[in-house]
Amino acid sequence: MKLIFTLLFVANTFACAHARHPNILLIMADDLGAENLGSYGNTIYQTPNLDRMATEGARFENAFSTPVCTPTRAMILTGLYPNRTGIMERMDSPLDPEKKNRLPVHIKTFGHVFQDAGYKTAIAGKWHLGDFQTYPDQPTSHGFDEHCLWVQYWDGERPSRYYGPHNWENGKHVVHGKEVFGPDYYADFLIEFMTRNKEQPFLAYFPMNLIHGPLINPPGLKELAESNFPNDLGKNERKAGHMVTYMDGIVGRFLAKLEELGISENTLVIFTGDNGTGGNLVSQLGDFHLRGGKRTMNEAGTRVPFIAHWPGRISAGKRTSFFTLMDVLPTIASIAGIELHHEIDGMDLSHNLYGTNGTDRDFFNMAFEGDCYFVRNDRFRLHEDGRFYEVPVTSDETRYNMDVVEDSDRYANTRAFLQEKLDDYRAIQQSDSSYSIVPFGTNGDSFKNAQQRSNALQ
Repeated sequence: MKLIFTLLFVANTFACAHARHPNILLIMADDLGAENLGSYGNTIYQTPNLDRMATEGARFENAFSTPVCTPTRAMILTGLYPNRTGIMERMDSPLDPEKKNRLPVHIKTFGHVFQDAGYKTAIAGKWHLGDFQTYPDQPTSHGFDEHCLWVQYWDGERPSRYYGPHNWENGKHVVHGKEVFGPDYYADFLIEFMTRNKEQPFLAYFPMNLIHGPLINPPGLKELAESNFPNDLGKNERKAGHMVTYMDGIVGRFLAKLEELGISENTLVIFTGDNGTGGNLVSQLGDFHLRGGKRTMNEAGTRVPFIAHWPGRISAGKRTSFFTLMDVLPTIASIAGIELHHEIDGMDLSHNLYGTNGTDRDFFNMAFEGDCYFVRNDRFRLHEDGRFYEVPVTSDETRYNMDVVEDSDRYANTRAFLQEKLDDYRAIQQSDSSYSIVPFGTNGDSFKNAQQRSNALQ
């Protein structure tokens, strides 16, 4: 009888362990196009931890964000198109106190979804979806139990995002000395959160500050970062390469902590970026040199890394199907066994992580700066002003250096299909027009002419 009870206890313990909801660690770098990582072809920057994640897990070749910070941050949190949330451009600064300038509070985020399912939730790093002095309820009202976020502005002043940051820490304004390096501090915050909650399911969201400008020298890993630099590498690229390697080192800290806590096999780790690399940087992919495309409505502006790592659960290998950051919410909810009870625009693409069959995206839409749009399928991209591009993905050079495709009968059916999808997309209206955001430009002015803006973004 004792043996039977022992076997039953062990079996029940094993079943409970496997029935537990998985932890989610979501890391999103700032201004990091896919071309910065070794696993995506970069030949001079050192990213050993992310390269290991890509080798052991799923690496998506065709993952896309919006071309700038704020719309992507709204999109990944909500699973909604930017023109539905109303956040289609960056929140320039200082944030206008006369406007209701924030992520609409009624819109559900993955924070709400996981919180409602019994998860502990935390966010640390960069928020960039509303001013904390004007709206001190952020991000608690958006579904996060704990938060530690860089304060972009306070009393009209702009603190550093790196050394000596000002933070909004669980509802309090905290000023740190210059000895504090922001990205490390935010990582420590989330590591401590994970340690406290290792016995229950958690969602930890780390929207990093790295590698956004100003370009700086982080407090370590310099020798590793420079180990493969060519002698003629530019000053900007040297600093950016150091920042990329330090960012990778922080990812390594998280992976090591999960293993130390004994929860790596029950934790899905996702790494991505919020938009393309800054235009002041040139990445080297062998003989091909690519200038960053942030704020451009093309491949360099919207293609980001997307790596999913979950030992023993995710099959290793390259994925060629589409994945947009709008799809993160429904995908991680599905993996956690959480049913969504509200409509979103993103798709559950969790089968792609497992390497199994399922319904994939055959196109996706993009919106930016109020009146710039495109729709893209696996071969072509159609813009709101009629520009029609082929996007051959046979190599990095062909992917990023595309040619205009003539509007010929040969592609008439494809173009008509994309035009229909684009028209439907442009008809989507903001769900709550009482919220607005500051137009782009330090003087608060937007481009006035749609064609001028569209051309400028190309």
